[in-house]
Amino acid sequence: LERAIAFCQSTLSYGRAQEQPPDRKAVAFDELVGEVRETLGLAGESAIGWIAAIERGLTVDADHEQLFRVLLNLTRNAAQALESRAPNDPVRDQIRVTGRREGAVVVIEVSDTGPGLSARAREHLFEAFQGSTRPGGAGLGLVIAAELVRAHGGEIRLIEGTLGATFRFTIPDRTLDLHATRARRASA
Repeated sequence: LERAIAFCQSTLSYGRAQEQPPDRKAVAFDELVGEVRETLGLAGESAIGWIAAIERGLTVDADHEQLFRVLLNLTRNAAQALESRAPNDPVRDQIRVTGRREGAVVVIEVSDTGPGLSARAREHLFEAFQGSTRPGGAGLGLVIAAELVRAHGGEIRLIEGTLGATFRFTIPDRTLDLHATRARRASA
């Protein structure tokens, strides 16, 4: 029953992610990361280490709720990946969130020390109902994250060759919103 409820919630969130344009404001990134950590239950005592390496005073020109959902989906996937590791694995369970500004773009990474993604999962990244690595998973977390990042004019990708999995995404300031630029070009 819990799995069915979670699947329905993911499906509904997926539908909403396709419909809502971002309501962009200055978001204090360190505070948002703290909210995500709290929501995941990783604040305080936890078997999973949490590292937040965030540029001091970093703000993101983004929709607070949508950026929260992106980070929650990526970090939830990371936590689930850590749960699937062999119990005798000597690598410490860890999730790392980084954020830095590069000009008018914010670069964010979410990484874990889990087993990484299978070839099949990498093949179907960002495809609804295809990319899940968990039995019974719908694979919507990454799809929703990717759609929300793209709605902000950003990009998301898996960084190859890292321990576990590392996803990097960018959120440009509104002045660099690539979707708006592309839309203007297409209508011209």
